[in-house]
Amino acid sequence: MATRPARVLVVGPTPPPCHGVATFTRDLLAHAGDKRFELLHLDTSDRRDLANLGRWDLTNIRLGLLNTAQLLRRCVRPGVDLVYIPVSQNVPAFLRDAAFVLGARALRKRVVLHLHGGYFRTVYDQESNALFRATARVALNAAAAVIVLAEEFRQIFKGLVQDERLYVVENGVPDPGAGDMTRFAAVRQTGIVSPESETILYMSTLTRTKGILELIIAVGLLRQWRHQVQLRVAGAWQDEALRQEAEELITREKLGAHISFTGTVAGADKAAFLASGQVFCLPTRYPYEGQPLVILEAMAAGLPVLATKHGAIGSTVSEGVSGALVPKDASPEILAEALNEMLADKAALRQYGAKARERYLERYTQEACHRRLFAVFEKALGS
Repeated sequence: MATRPARVLVVGPTPPPCHGVATFTRDLLAHAGDKRFELLHLDTSDRRDLANLGRWDLTNIRLGLLNTAQLLRRCVRPGVDLVYIPVSQNVPAFLRDAAFVLGARALRKRVVLHLHGGYFRTVYDQESNALFRATARVALNAAAAVIVLAEEFRQIFKGLVQDERLYVVENGVPDPGAGDMTRFAAVRQTGIVSPESETILYMSTLTRTKGILELIIAVGLLRQWRHQVQLRVAGAWQDEALRQEAEELITREKLGAHISFTGTVAGADKAAFLASGQVFCLPTRYPYEGQPLVILEAMAAGLPVLATKHGAIGSTVSEGVSGALVPKDASPEILAEALNEMLADKAALRQYGAKARERYLERYTQEACHRRLFAVFEKALGS
């Protein structure tokens, strides 16, 4: 008699709004390649914008209580074998996560926790009180497995999670050029769309800490060497004040002919966007940064990457092989110089792009990510 697949309750948000954890959850739920597991979903989405994440307000408190009740109800019913919970990196949201963990364990369900960033230890050591730290230790000790994104993130849980319960699962993304796209074929084969083009791509939420203003200034500086340089930007503005500041900067520096904004892109539009440039740039200093999915998407597209040494980016982008890295606090002048150096050597760009695509295929496909994640599920169920 065939045994049924293990039922995993995936706790987490889905887009909108679009951010790393929501995107990861959506893509995980769409996975149907492993018959050992049946994935169920408890949706914790707050459909307001990203500014509301991690805040103490009535809506978040109500959602937290509602989601906890929903989780308990799902766990009381027969059929759930494992509860998978992304770990939040701020005090209010983690306390909600701790309630999820302890509720699931009280009902004898095994729990896997997944940290999608690199900021949790700062919250634990510097931004919380003794009560929070005690609650965090209890919740972490109750989990059968705890996942981080990269080897360098193991230290986040030093003294909090035993080594045998700590696993590394690097991110993965769908292949944006998996369809029949002529321009993507060109990117894969040559690393650039056109030898004459000098287009820089940026794709992320448009916030100060993701480095969009620094990149706009850098493009202005870059014009002294590269008169035809273009910056194409994909993503949504987090707040109106920042959008106005960027527009005023572009007007003041007369950059309107060099910078374009496409808004949020998805599906074929995202693939076409990634196929339209020569370099992908993400000068992020976002405190919660982990292993940005947008960098993996750029690598999948055969794009050389220029990014900051922040989060797990340093172990994702091989410096001098698939791209270049600058300090987390890199000035616009440093960004401009690095971009100029990359764009000046088209042969190196082609090689970087080919190596980026190769590294993606070796380590960062969605299938590889889910395979690593499901191996942790299996170990947690057997522990």
